[in-house]
Formats: sequence, C-alpha cells, structure tokens
Amino acid sequence: MHAWLVSRAPTEMPLLPSAPGSPPMPLPPGPTQEPPTTERNGNEVPNGVEEGSGRYDGMVFIPPGPAEIGSREGEGRLDERPRHRAFIKGFYISKQEVTAEAYCRFLNTVGLEGKAGVARVNLAHPRCPILQSSAKFAPKQGMSDLPMVCVSWYGAADYAAWAGGRLPTSAEWEKAALLLTADLPADFLTTLPRSSGVPVRIAFPGRLGVTGMVGNVWEWCSDWYEKDYYQRASPSNPIGPDLGKEKVIRGGSWASPEASKRVANRHRAFPQGYYGTVGFRVAKD
Repeated sequence: MHAWLVSRAPTEMPLLPSAPGSPPMPLPPGPTQEPPTTERNGNEVPNGVEEGSGRYDGMVFIPPGPAEIGSREGEGRLDERPRHRAFIKGFYISKQEVTAEAYCRFLNTVGLEGKAGVARVNLAHPRCPILQSSAKFAPKQGMSDLPMVCVSWYGAADYAAWAGGRLPTSAEWEKAALLLTADLPADFLTTLPRSSGVPVRIAFPGRLGVTGMVGNVWEWCSDWYEKDYYQRASPSNPIGPDLGKEKVIRGGSWASPEASKRVANRHRAFPQGYYGTVGFRVAKD
C-alpha cells in the first residue's frame, strides 16, 4: 500500500520530526499528480548489482555510475532539493542492519568505552536491546536479531571499522536504496506497525535479500548534515560538508510518519546521541 502526498494548506501538512526526539515540523507540499503507474518487477536485479562473497559475504555490490539524488521540485523537503546527478564509485553495502547479537560480539572484543571514555551504547535506554553482565554483553531475551539501536554515531562508526568497513555516505545509501527497494517508483511505503522495530531478517524486503532500508530504524550515515548541501554537492562521490553539529540519518523508522519512509528523505541527529529508533548498516570499498 502506498501513501502519496498531495498539495495542502500549511495547517494540513503532515508533521515530520526534524530529528529523533526533536519537535515536529511540517512537510513541504508534495505533488498533486498521481504517481507513475509503471511497476517494476520486485525480483528484477539491476545490471551490475550482485551478491558479495568472502569478506563481502552478507553484502551487495553497488556498481559505479551515476544516480539521481534528492527530490524533484515541489516534492519532499527543502533539504532534499535540488535533485541532482552524482557519480558514485562502486561499493558494497550490508544486506541487513547490524543486529544486537553482532554488536555484542564487537563489545565483547573491544569494550563499551570509545574515544575519550564515552560509552558507545546507552545501556540504560529503555529500548536498548542488549545488557551487560559482569564484563560480558549479550542481547536481551528475544532481541538477538533486532537492529542495534541506542548506539551513538561514534559507536556505529567504531563497529564498522572493526568489521573492516565504514558507514555509507548519504549518497551511497540513497543509490543503494534506489537500486534495491523493490517497490520503486513508489516512494511512500506502509511498512510496519508503529510499536517497535522488527528482526532484520523480516524487515521490509528488497532485492537480493536486502531488508529494512526503509521503515525499520533510521540508519546512521558518515556525512555531516547541512540543510543547503545539495545546492553545492560534488558531482562525484559526495561525502557531505567538512564539519557540522549533526550527522545524516536515512530511511525512517517504525515510529516515523509515512512521509518519512522515503528513499529521498534525509534527516539528522546528534552524533553523540543515543536514539531508540536509530541503527546502522556497514559499507565497504
């Protein structure tokens, strides 16, 4: 089921949280026309996209080439425009979000404290899916396969480096989602009941076994956030601004309004924050 926006008076616009835990803001008017009727075969695999193996097992290769990034004029949010074409080098991206079980293996190897003695995870957060007993970390009962949340951007980046990778750039994330989300061109998706995230294996499915790129949990990206960045983004492998206060998050979460669950949508969150609706997946060169 797809929910398409139509133009509305400002007071009738759906509310969209500007970042996890922050006040809601109105979403700019969407298009009045109906969405395209052309449907893609959900099993169709775009040229050059393939499953990884060896050190890339559990990942999908996204071939080098251009991608249309952002929203068309009159659609989406102001910070998603202008829509622009960017060449993006080839990279791998995880099929699934990092799970609580996988993150516990990381913590049991390197410990809870990251740089400057700051905890990578907020174990006291009510939605944290893991716990600590003595010096060992383990998923809470029934939460092994849930996406790892309540992890700061720094904790996510540390895990990605430990796993031999990195966090995806915002442009890489969007290109991967464009290629791997089976329901395109429809962009607004009804995905999950708004009560919690779901195990990564059954999150909203895409191609080649990819799940959860839309609507399970927000996903940390490597970029700093700047609302006007698309107006000056590099046409080749954009990596975001040099500095900032917030990091880009993508994909929406189970708690987001339907208007957030869009491939083009980008939001932001403080990198030192611990959010019950923000997780991550890993990219590799």
